[in-house]
Amino acid sequence: MKHSKIIFLLVVTFIVTAGLIFFLKPEHVVASTQDDASTKIKSSVQDVSAFPRENLNISKAELEKVVKETVLFHEIQDDELRVNSALPLSKSGKGMAVRYNQNIIETKKVGDIVKFQMLEYGINRSGEIVEIEKVDDDILRWHGRFQQGSPERNFFTITQSQKDQYTIIQIYSDKGNYTAEIKNGQGVVLSMDEGVEDHELHAHDHDH
Repeated sequence: MKHSKIIFLLVVTFIVTAGLIFFLKPEHVVASTQDDASTKIKSSVQDVSAFPRENLNISKAELEKVVKETVLFHEIQDDELRVNSALPLSKSGKGMAVRYNQNIIETKKVGDIVKFQMLEYGINRSGEIVEIEKVDDDILRWHGRFQQGSPERNFFTITQSQKDQYTIIQIYSDKGNYTAEIKNGQGVVLSMDEGVEDHELHAHDHDH
């Protein structure tokens, strides 16, 4: 009789325990899933807010692409360069015509590496972003140093208006100094004496 009661109690205990596991486990899984989703959402928000510009507004697909890209511009054929009234250098017929995605630099923070491929001028260098300056509510300026050569003579600045899609890049190196002027994704790289100064960006007409 005692054995029967013990067996009965064990069976009841087993059933109750199994029931508790069955009913409580799904809630735990749901809660865990919700926590994971919440963490991912927060992480995504933090990733976006970590970029230099607070109002960076690009698609997820574009973000995933440009955040991995380090080459700032690519050479194109002269006949591919659109003549643009807002880009006087495009009419000069001089220099190296380039294609440029402004979102590449927009996703770069202090410590990130960018690359300059200017084979026409014998330059193929990597540089590190060392400072990001907020010029005004629209214009940002990235300061960087090349990894090759003396840092006092080998550095660059990238001054960019997101609103106008207008960029001036100044490159200083022991092989020469160069300026790139870019508008709407295309531009020209010239030796410094033929280029423009980055302070001209302040006077750039926002209606272009």
